Amino acid sequence: MKQTMQALQMRGPDTLVKTEMPIPVPGAGEVLIQTLATTICTSDLHDLKSNPFGIIYPRVLGHEAAGIIVAAGEDVRNVALGARVAVHPVVPCGNCNECKRGLSNICSNMGHLGYDRDGSFAEYFTQRADRVTALPLRISNATGALLEPVAVCLQAIARAGDIRGRTVLVAGDGPFGNIIARLAKRAGAARVMVTGRVPFRLQSIPGVEIPDADPVRCADVAILAVSSPDAVATCMKALRPRGRLVVFSALKEPVAIDLFTLHLAELEIAGACNDEDRIEEALECLQDETLNLASLITHQVHFQNWEEAFSLVRYKQDKTLKVAITFN
Repeated sequence: MKQTMQALQMRGPDTLVKTEMPIPVPGAGEVLIQTLATTICTSDLHDLKSNPFGIIYPRVLGHEAAGIIVAAGEDVRNVALGARVAVHPVVPCGNCNECKRGLSNICSNMGHLGYDRDGSFAEYFTQRADRVTALPLRISNATGALLEPVAVCLQAIARAGDIRGRTVLVAGDGPFGNIIARLAKRAGAARVMVTGRVPFRLQSIPGVEIPDADPVRCADVAILAVSSPDAVATCMKALRPRGRLVVFSALKEPVAIDLFTLHLAELEIAGACNDEDRIEEALECLQDETLNLASLITHQVHFQNWEEAFSLVRYKQDKTLKVAITFN
């Protein structure tokens, strides 16, 4: 096995560099994964632009990935070398108060691929063995990289409560808004509306309504799937009394909320961060032909052409949803 690999390393604001670096060695409880496909997340663009989570440079980004286990560290059990897997990027500590309460998705000492450890924009990366999931043959490498994105969208649906027979507004037409809208239909919503700005993306979501204007007092649930203060206002205006806003997309800066209306209409606001062990359900969703989540992968670009991949995500929203970077 070779000793070095190619990787995309963030070295500063808007500075992503392809570099040669040593192949990582899996520590105790970890596996080494040879990357097959990794998708670009909107958060990767946010990290490059404004670094909201304070990533310490240099750092290999990337956290949505599928690959092959090629080595294992000490104390790794029930993991087969050569297995094709998808990874969960979140690494809970298991010891903090939140983890002990069963809320490992909001662990106080959380690790995360591409944040406090090198991620999947590389030929190889390591991850804790309990955070990988075997992929069935019917799921492609690029689709397998969507496992965790689907899991976090399931968390948004769960935080919305029982939406059977109810009206749901999804604010945002990007990949996550697209997935959430499909999952809302799967969860039994009677009516799903999606707001956004890109016709290609809006039209790629089957079975939803695209309102001509911002909806007013008609939604039981509004799910914020875009980091926009205007979208927050749209969601709040759309909620009928006793409605719930689920904040899926993060906004680092404070946003004005009309607390008087919230008080009078008894509205609720709930956060949705990471997922509460929804990987198995996400795997079922990836195999559900009626959801057709594989269609979200609109482009596959080889790692050697990584700049093209990022250009598609940044500038070609009129023809892209998820872009997968693939490896030999």
